[in-house]
Amino acid sequence: MASTVHEGDLDLSHLTSPEGLELPEHVGGCLDLSGLASADGLELPEHVGENLGLSGLTTAEGLKLPEHVGGWLGLSGLTTAEGLKLPLHVGGDIYLWSLDEDEYDQEVHGPRELGGKVQFSNPRSDRK
Repeated sequence: MASTVHEGDLDLSHLTSPEGLELPEHVGGCLDLSGLASADGLELPEHVGENLGLSGLTTAEGLKLPEHVGGWLGLSGLTTAEGLKLPLHVGGDIYLWSLDEDEYDQEVHGPRELGGKVQFSNPRSDRK
């Protein structure tokens, strides 16, 4: 990893591969990596103070999420929950628009602390 702290936002949405990317251990603002198609080799910070956008990923293979995301977590491109381990703390919503809600219920253990909701594109009416 590069320097240990970056206080502001990091907009790296133009990146399509994590190859050669060195991120700080702590990002105080938002981190946008929505252009990534794969998490292979991606080393995310342990702490993201605001939102984390990873909407380009279709699988969680090789993905190790930070322990803390202070805002929303955008994983709207995931089509499978296999291997998905959510952060311990997410301050806002978790967007899983392409994931089947039943698979999420069977495969994923939610964060210990969730400040928002888990959002699906076609939510079941029995979910609270």
